[in-house]
Amino acid sequence: MSERDLVIPKADGVAEEVTRQVDEHSPKAIEEDKKVLTQEDAEIREKVFFEEDEKVRLRDGKTYYIPPLGLMDARKLMKKLNTIDSGVIIANLIPEDEGEEDRFDELLDVLLMAFKPYYSHMTVEHLGEYVDLETAKNIIDSMIGLNGLKKSM
Repeated sequence: MSERDLVIPKADGVAEEVTRQVDEHSPKAIEEDKKVLTQEDAEIREKVFFEEDEKVRLRDGKTYYIPPLGLMDARKLMKKLNTIDSGVIIANLIPEDEGEEDRFDELLDVLLMAFKPYYSHMTVEHLGEYVDLETAKNIIDSMIGLNGLKKSM
């Protein structure tokens, strides 16, 4: 039961309540409510209601969508994230010791996992050509966030 149901209305109070309700639903009041919502707030609300994929634009000029991974791929992602440095992408291009190889192939495998669900035609060669260092970091951060791994790492 609402508070309104418990109160015995008076003649003057009923008229005042009805007037206030009409004012709240007037076109001017509705228009003011719409102005309060910023674009950023709208995007956040949209992501909450609709599980939205992350968008990434590669150097080929195309925008690609990165969805959350399936369980098998998410497990592979967790294992691969232990072998690459996701904080500083360029660190994967430099061998740690003289006898070791760089981790470039592992980095490309992780990046390919992001595109696999929607773009089965995507290759590591294409990613190597059209992904820059900043975009690679954004893709990995998106994958971590989309799959809920950020809190567990």
